[in-house]
Amino acid sequence: MAKYTQNEAKAWARKHMVGSTNAPTTPFKPDFSLDEEGLAFNVNKYAEIGLYGLMTGGNMAEAWNMTPTEWNRYTQICASANQGRMMLTSVILDPSPFTVIEKAKFLDTLGYDFIEVINPVIQLRSDADLYGYYKYLNDHSPLAIVLYQTPTAGVLLNHGLINRLADLPMVVGIKNGVSNPADSIAMRKMCGDRIVVTEPMESFYLWDRIVHGAQCIFGTLEVIMYGRLRERFFKLQALADAGKFDEALPIYRELDPLRDLLSELFMVPLVTRNQYALAPIKYWLELLGFKMGVCRPPLAPRTDEATQARIREVLLKTGAIVDTDLKAA
Repeated sequence: MAKYTQNEAKAWARKHMVGSTNAPTTPFKPDFSLDEEGLAFNVNKYAEIGLYGLMTGGNMAEAWNMTPTEWNRYTQICASANQGRMMLTSVILDPSPFTVIEKAKFLDTLGYDFIEVINPVIQLRSDADLYGYYKYLNDHSPLAIVLYQTPTAGVLLNHGLINRLADLPMVVGIKNGVSNPADSIAMRKMCGDRIVVTEPMESFYLWDRIVHGAQCIFGTLEVIMYGRLRERFFKLQALADAGKFDEALPIYRELDPLRDLLSELFMVPLVTRNQYALAPIKYWLELLGFKMGVCRPPLAPRTDEATQARIREVLLKTGAIVDTDLKAA
């Protein structure tokens, strides 16, 4: 059951949407079936390395390419392997509010904390219809709602509409994935007193935290992708949270090559072509000791040799992995 009432949801989110919540890819076997053992192994490892929150079910997780039965099983495994150690959020990509509520009730039985709901991807485009969609979710979901603002949905919520939605008691946050930090700053000034406005990109967090009042990173891969350097990231985040910019900046610069690699492999295809380039990310994470396997059709199952070599080069050069990690992978 949810850990809060409808009237408590916003305060609960304000207190608990902190730290770093990552959205990892999903392991599939060579025959494209879900690797259940690999998934449980990964979730346990995410918790062991100190990840605060786990975001399941989104585009990065290939949840759009799972059957309903598979999605349920995948979600059950994530919750079971977690054993209450990480805050759990599930992205829901369905356009029907009835499907969203059905999934929210299922997630509630598994101990999930929030749902993150993508903007409706078909049919609904007017402010009135979009407001009605979220109002229905607000009135019927047992779990609080984080808005998922992304061009992938085909429609972006305007600030006036977001300001109205922020008044709904079960709308507690927004992941503002429009790749424009200035938009998040403006949104935080407008409605940040009612919802937690988050930037998914860790590259902006140092400034966003110290100058603009950010309180978490919600939805990328930093804790997972930094490998042996993740303790440097934790130190960076602690310094940012304490407002110690001068001490944090040198650590931030240390991690730049890995951010640049993520941008090159994933963010540029996403921003310029709306393409989720997941195969390179899976190879990267396999080098760090996670079980990732292949991507499902129609995505390329694996990344090419040149990209693999590029990933190995950067991870070894930065110290995110060492030679023994490479041999183990």
